[in-house]
Amino acid sequence: MTGPGTALVLSGGGARGAYEAGVIRYLREDLAHEIGAQPRFDILSGTSIGAVNACFLASTAHVPGEQGARLAEIWLSLRLEEVFHWSALALGRLPGYLYRRIRAVRHRTWRLADLVWPEALARTVRQRILWSRLHRNFEEGHLEALTVTATDLGTGRAVTFVETEGRLPSWVRDPPVEVRRVSIRPEHVLASGAIPLLFRPVRIEGSWFIDGSVRQTTPIAPAIRLGADRVLVIGVRNRDTGSLPGPGLPRREPTTAAQLGRILSALLVDRADADLDRLRRLNQVLDDGERAFGPDFAEKMAALSAVHGPPIRRVQDLVIRPSVDPSIVAREHARRRVKSLRRGTLAARLLARAAADEGTYADGFADLASLLLFDREYASELLELGRADAERQRDALLAFFAPRGARDA
Repeated sequence: MTGPGTALVLSGGGARGAYEAGVIRYLREDLAHEIGAQPRFDILSGTSIGAVNACFLASTAHVPGEQGARLAEIWLSLRLEEVFHWSALALGRLPGYLYRRIRAVRHRTWRLADLVWPEALARTVRQRILWSRLHRNFEEGHLEALTVTATDLGTGRAVTFVETEGRLPSWVRDPPVEVRRVSIRPEHVLASGAIPLLFRPVRIEGSWFIDGSVRQTTPIAPAIRLGADRVLVIGVRNRDTGSLPGPGLPRREPTTAAQLGRILSALLVDRADADLDRLRRLNQVLDDGERAFGPDFAEKMAALSAVHGPPIRRVQDLVIRPSVDPSIVAREHARRRVKSLRRGTLAARLLARAAADEGTYADGFADLASLLLFDREYASELLELGRADAERQRDALLAFFAPRGARDA
């Protein structure tokens, strides 16, 4: 990258990714109208479902004004019955299915992911993202860099796949993180979004990969390494999530599915606060240094640090998060939607348990549902929530995208 850049950082969180699409629609329609131009993103950095959204944005970077409506349309096209297609009849044939799997598989093993295969999501990634156009957008200068993060099951590392026409900058040596320059393809995105245990791992270059959120839920660091001096982060977790259960809530033993919901929510839903805290503390150090040692302190620090790695510099950030916990949205959606599903299907069972959840913190079914409800009605609610939350930060967004001279004045 030849100069400072603006990055859009998209978090992981399964079906909660519809919230990101709602924020993006506000940016591309309402905010663009107020600014009089489309806000430019030089870097797109995504993990898990954020990688899907990021790659769609990269493939449509040449028509930014259309991105909001087109991304929303994709989310509104999903139907729960297509994502989870195991019916009661299929569940009744489960013993025979497992027997055939044991005979067919050399190592005599089976996986929970054999029961749940999000074919509709895979088709979306392969068919709705224009991959040839994505690569051409780099050549034409519509985009500087795109990152997709997945987790290598063989090494346990987070692998950040980077596509860029420019020079790949030096990366701090971090054993848990590996960086690979590639031409990003559907398998990288499917690997990044492969929710552990539930979705099938994806094989890339001789290794098996799963969801990038296991090791890197909010890929802020890759965006900064690639030269961003301001980052817009869209989170999918309400800041208040994580409160302890009240004393009046039942203390029953959680079911396996409830535990799975809690574990996946803890693993996959963004934990950006630690990265943002480090970023802001470094900005404060540079501010304090300039007051104590003169206005050239930050410039000298950047030059000195560049000898050993990426230069230390100020990075402006803005974070947009759900004002309502998506688990609560999922529970209320489940109570309405479960009546319209054929009884006995896997989708109906999931929604029935989520609807019966008496509190986000009393059970994990609502958490699990919030990650897996790839469904038109749920997506519609999150789209509207994302757009409304972005509108609440209108003034902050206008300041964030102000011309650099005006911003620094």
